Amino acid sequence: MRLPLALLLTLTPLPPAEAADTGAMDARAEAHAAAVGVPGLAYAVVGPGGVEHAFHTGVDGAGEPVDADTAFLWGSVAKPVTATAALVLAEEGRLDPDAPVGDHLPAFEGRDITVRHLMTHTSGIPERAAFAVADHYGPDAMGLDERVEHLAGVAAAEPGTHAYSSANHLLLGAVIEEVTGDLHGHLREAVLEPAGMDGAFTDAEEARAAGLTPGHRFLWGAPVAGADAGKVDDEGVAFGYLGGTLDDLAAFARLQLDPDPPLLDAQTLAGMREGVVPVPGSAQTYGLSWRETELSGTGEPVVFHGGATPGYAAIVVLLPERDRAVVVAQNAYAIAADGEIQRIAFDLARMLSGTPVEEPAAAWIPPAAAWGATAAALGLGAAAVRPGRGRTRTALGAVGVLAAVASAALLSYLGPRSSLLWIPDLALAVAAGGLLGAVLAVRGLAPLLRGGVRPGPGSRRPRRGSGR
Repeated sequence: MRLPLALLLTLTPLPPAEAADTGAMDARAEAHAAAVGVPGLAYAVVGPGGVEHAFHTGVDGAGEPVDADTAFLWGSVAKPVTATAALVLAEEGRLDPDAPVGDHLPAFEGRDITVRHLMTHTSGIPERAAFAVADHYGPDAMGLDERVEHLAGVAAAEPGTHAYSSANHLLLGAVIEEVTGDLHGHLREAVLEPAGMDGAFTDAEEARAAGLTPGHRFLWGAPVAGADAGKVDDEGVAFGYLGGTLDDLAAFARLQLDPDPPLLDAQTLAGMREGVVPVPGSAQTYGLSWRETELSGTGEPVVFHGGATPGYAAIVVLLPERDRAVVVAQNAYAIAADGEIQRIAFDLARMLSGTPVEEPAAAWIPPAAAWGATAAALGLGAAAVRPGRGRTRTALGAVGVLAAVASAALLSYLGPRSSLLWIPDLALAVAAGGLLGAVLAVRGLAPLLRGGVRPGPGSRRPRRGSGR
């Protein structure tokens, strides 16, 4: 029978980080950055007493060396931070995790969704619902109330099954805002300051003061720093727009290992990390905004949460049996390479246990997808210029219709705005392919629409005077 994490934390831990070859771990991190194309990376090994080893490599979005003062965005690592802030309110008697969300958000009155459903992603709200309400920047961005109203109108399944969506934590943040009157202030007072996350930032103004530089998105395989890759959604702190230095990220990991934590207590924090619902299609279970599974190759339990924003990625990996954690922050991200980018944290965790790891592989999927779509768009463009005659022209017209429909379907899932933010090269290539496909469809099928297919070479034509 598997022991609960709360009990595991009371057992004698396995050998600590000092037994690991940190030089080999540093070399592995360097090799990862080179293979995947990440310009800047920082990682730390954390124990109950704090950072035991830290490593920085590469440059930030301004070309300056990554060091202890470099700021990163953490993406969905914000989710367990926000859930922790919610449990602080529960401990104070100000929030019931099992109360309906509608008790705090009038737009959700009469719904069966509870606060706990939000923390476990079992509200029934689909993943794609987040695309319309996340990643809004600047003074004209959609406000929190408007985002809540939008989500209230989204068709949702019955609560109970895990379906990961940042919309859940946006709503959790709105609940905290309603209870406290200041989501950002409560996060800082309830979690960031007690945990020692002194350099963490919760909005765009604080990010600028912290020196956050643009992150990197991949354009046809090359990491490129861009203005949109590093902007901060002021209403998105609860689900993804929290950030800070490597030390700040490590401080949140240390909080999970502290036998006498400065907020909540060790048993409550361990209970948050206990997986309570299965994650469909994986060996993971999801707790109160933490993932639990087994670290492959070791047989050890592992608790983690990773995340990303356009241009940044971060992850916290906890090894309860070793009383240690690994945290990693990187300044590049691509959705199609999520596994390759976040893999480094699990490899470093395996190295802590003395388990051999494979050499990092290049993240070929993003450039392959973008270049493939680009090649297809060029082919459609060439066909649109010279669509041929007869049946060939008609067939190419049909291909153009399929390309236009496929392009619209692919871009409609994320939406044009989110597509350009998260997959800019692929989105541009797919959009170009769709447009050229539409041109090809019109040119190829025009003869049919005018009343017939023009005869191709070799077709029989009626002789003059034949009466036909």
